[in-house]
Amino acid sequence: MDLIPLNATWVRFPRFVGDAAMQMPVLRLLRMLGIGPIVIWGPRMTVEILKGSDLCDFIVPEDQKPSAWTMARSLRQYQPARSIHFTKSMRPAFAAWLAKVPERIGVSESLAGFFNTISRPFWSAKGPFLLRYHHVLRQRWPESPDMPFADFKPHIKIDTPAQPYVVMMPGSTWTSKMWPADAYRQLLLLFRSEGFQVVILGSPEEVGLCDAIAQGDGINLAGKTTLKEAAAWLHQSRLAIGNDSGLSHLAAATGTKTLTFYGATDPEGSLPWGPYSSEMRKAGISCSPCFKSKCFVKNHPCMTKLTAMDVWVTAKSLAGSSQ
Repeated sequence: MDLIPLNATWVRFPRFVGDAAMQMPVLRLLRMLGIGPIVIWGPRMTVEILKGSDLCDFIVPEDQKPSAWTMARSLRQYQPARSIHFTKSMRPAFAAWLAKVPERIGVSESLAGFFNTISRPFWSAKGPFLLRYHHVLRQRWPESPDMPFADFKPHIKIDTPAQPYVVMMPGSTWTSKMWPADAYRQLLLLFRSEGFQVVILGSPEEVGLCDAIAQGDGINLAGKTTLKEAAAWLHQSRLAIGNDSGLSHLAAATGTKTLTFYGATDPEGSLPWGPYSSEMRKAGISCSPCFKSKCFVKNHPCMTKLTAMDVWVTAKSLAGSSQ
């Protein structure tokens, strides 16, 4: 941290992968506006995705969750010109206020708006999540262009299969968002029959789920990659297929084709922000979207009624030929 100059722009990164991926277009926009240097700070797991990236100049990783007073001491030491914090927490905004950062830009949830110099509501706003951030940023930089895509390049070497491959991401922190494992398994076999390899990504807690889908016919990398390595696998794939989850947002940030399943949540807000981002959902399900973390409707119809063959027609078209 000794090399970080004074008067930089500090951007707070959240701990959830999807939320972190949604900060990448914000960083790209700041680059387009010529703002710098840019410091990202937050949990080590998410900020280290950007180590060596052109999206920032410095990273400040944290191994433990700091208090607002600890965060304020860090900010006070380096006297940022501004703090941008789109996390839905009061701590970063309060810390920036304590540190007397001149510009404090963020959303107004969790009372954070009381401590920001520029702020707008997030959850009560309409439209894609990234455009909600954009509305806040345009209050400070009215001349800013449209919200760009992240165009994130992982810049890390991985040993990919010889044949073209697709990536499946069957996990989620909400069980209500999860397409059934047997449907993923059927889709995997369809891709294998067309000459594609299938790579499965997930967290260490999702190894069993991913094993049940792979069964030796796919490459199960659940729990075996860092987030930066996962981003590299996604970036080089023909297509990334998954639930409304962090990895789907990370896939879109790398610019790969992304197909995301929706039921409990709404793609109008949370569709991954990328140049080739698509969604699939089953029409006519009266309880969808419910925005509940667990399904309380018999047989979880918003997910189970979306069949592997429904998905296959779209997914095969997006992935193209394996030749």
